[in-house]
Amino acid sequence: MSKYVKPYLFLSAAVLLFVGVMLSFAPEALYASSAQILPDSTMIRSDLRAGGVVVLISGLFVLGAALRGRDMQPALLLSLLIYAGYGLGRIVSIGFDGTPDAALIIVTVTEWAFVLGALILLRRGRSVDTAQPMAAH
Repeated sequence: MSKYVKPYLFLSAAVLLFVGVMLSFAPEALYASSAQILPDSTMIRSDLRAGGVVVLISGLFVLGAALRGRDMQPALLLSLLIYAGYGLGRIVSIGFDGTPDAALIIVTVTEWAFVLGALILLRRGRSVDTAQPMAAH
């Protein structure tokens, strides 16, 4: 795999872990950092925390792959799926809810940058070793 995979995975893991921890354990602080107030709704908070745990666990897997130097292709795929899911969700939200503030636009661009990075690294991985299937790495 490319020499850029590990740095990408470490950066991806750092973002996933930060967002996962904040959504899971301090959603009020995360919202307050964007000058938003989290509604006092058990259902909304439960959904945020549940999604946060998914992001947190994903970040742990990505970090583990980066540290061990194994399972890097699945970690790239997981990063791709998480960031693409959030990025597509933001686009759906823009369609339904309108244009967000500047901070959320920056977050959206960052998510799509992670998607693009993962796609490039996955494509490079395929072109580097065409004799062996990706699953063998």
